[in-house]
Amino acid sequence: MKPALPRARLTPTETRTFALVLALYFAGFAAIALAGWIDRSFGEPSLDQIIYHLRYAEAAAMDMGWIFLFTFVVEVLGFPLLIAIAVAMFHVAAVRRWQARPHRRWLTPMPGIALMAGIGALLLQFSVFSWAAAHFAEDEFAQAYIDPAQVALAAPPRRNLILIYAESLEDTYSQAGLFGADLLAPLKQLGAQSFPTYRQAPGTGWTIAGMVATQCGVPLRVYSQQDLRERDRRAFLPRATCLGDILAAQGYRNVFMGGAPLSFAGKGTFLRDHGYQERWGRYEFEELGFAPQEANEWGLYDSALFERARRRLTQLQAAGQPFNLTLLTLDTHNPFGFLSPSCRREGAKNFEGIVACNARLIANFIASARASGDLQNTLVVVLSDHLAMPNPVWDKLQQPPERRLFNLFVADPPLPLPRQSADMLPFDMFPTILEGLGASVPGDRLALGYSGIGSADAARPPGSEHRIRVDQLPGSAAYARLWNPLP
Repeated sequence: MKPALPRARLTPTETRTFALVLALYFAGFAAIALAGWIDRSFGEPSLDQIIYHLRYAEAAAMDMGWIFLFTFVVEVLGFPLLIAIAVAMFHVAAVRRWQARPHRRWLTPMPGIALMAGIGALLLQFSVFSWAAAHFAEDEFAQAYIDPAQVALAAPPRRNLILIYAESLEDTYSQAGLFGADLLAPLKQLGAQSFPTYRQAPGTGWTIAGMVATQCGVPLRVYSQQDLRERDRRAFLPRATCLGDILAAQGYRNVFMGGAPLSFAGKGTFLRDHGYQERWGRYEFEELGFAPQEANEWGLYDSALFERARRRLTQLQAAGQPFNLTLLTLDTHNPFGFLSPSCRREGAKNFEGIVACNARLIANFIASARASGDLQNTLVVVLSDHLAMPNPVWDKLQQPPERRLFNLFVADPPLPLPRQSADMLPFDMFPTILEGLGASVPGDRLALGYSGIGSADAARPPGSEHRIRVDQLPGSAAYARLWNPLP
C-alpha cells in the first residue's frame, strides 16, 4: 500500500486558520516595526506628543508627509507583511504536520503572543504606563509654578529682542572630532556668550514645545482625551502668561517670521494668543510672492527667510517702537534637511553641509545687522528649538555622553551671566531673556524657570529639575487650568 501523498491545497478550515494567523502575525509584526520606525524617524516621542499633533493635524502637515511615506510603507507595512506571510505559512504547515503530536499545543498561542508583543512595544514607545500613572502622582507642578501674571516687574525691559529658533541645531554639531570640523564655528566667532550646560527637558523636544517652554516656562502637553475631542482650538494655553504677552503689555511690537506654515502644530494660534501682532509663515509669504527657487515643499529656505527678516529688522529699527523679532529656521529639519540653492552654491553637498551653511546664514544675518547699526540697543538670542531628531548623521550625534542645546546671547555691552556654569533648561530662558532685555524680575523666577542672569541664590536647587516630570502633568489641576478658556 502506497503512503498517502501530502495535501497541496488548504482545506476551508486551514484557509480560515491561515487568514486569522496571518492577520494576527501581521498586526504584531507591524506594531513592532511601527515602534522602531517612529524611534528611527522621530526619536522618542511621547503619547502626548502624538495626541497633540493629531489634534493639530492640518493640511500643512501633509506637505512634508511624502518624506516619511516611503519608509513607512516599506518598513511598517512591506517587510512585516512578507515576514507574516512566511510565518503564517509555516504555522499552518506545522499544524498540519503535527496534528497528532504534542508540539502542536505550542503553536496555538503564537499569533496572540506576536500581537501582544507588538502592542507592548507601542505602549513602551509612547510611555503609556507612566502617562496612566500620572493621575495618581502628586501635583508637583503646582508647587513649583510661579504664575507670571502675579509677578510685577520691578523694572521694565529696555532693549529690543531678536530671538532666533534654529531648527535642531544642537551644540553637538560643534564637535570637530565627530564631524571633521566645528560646523557651528561661524556662530561661535561672533564673540557672544552662552550657557555651556543648556539641556533639553521632558515636554520640550519638538518645535512648538520648545517655543512654549522658552517663552512660557512650561512644558507642552495635552492632558486628557477632551483635548482631542472638545477643547476649543481657538485658544492656546489661554491662561498662561508668556514672553510675548509681557512684551506686548510693555509696548513692544512682536513679529514672527518662519518659512514653514503657521498652521502646523498650532504655532500660529500660539503666537496669536500670546502677543504677536505680526505672524509670517509660508502662505503669508506666498501671498506676497516668492520665486520657485526660494522654497521647498515645506516652506521658504532659510536664505530667503533671512533676506525678508533683514528688511523687516531695518523697518522695525526705523519705526522707533521697541520690538521683538522672532525667527524660526527649517533647513536642518529631519529626516534629510533641505539643501537650498544658495547653500549648494557655497559647496554644501550633504547634511553636514546644510548644518554648516545654516550656521553661516544665521551668523551673517547677525553680522550684517551689527555692521549697519540695526543691533543698536538690541539683544540677539539664538536657541536650538530642540535636540536633533533622526537624520543622516544620527549615529554621530549619539556618541557624546550628553547632548546639549545650542544657545547664544549677543549683546553690547555683554550680559552679566553669574550662572553661566550652572545647568540651564528651556524653562529658564523665559526669565533669562526678560532680564537680558533689562527687566528686573523679582526673585529671578517665572513659571518653572530660573533666570541665568539672576543671583546665585535664585538658582534651581540641585536635582529639582527631576521633580517636574511631563508624564505627571495629566494629573495636574494647576497645569490643566492653563488650558481653561478665558471668560
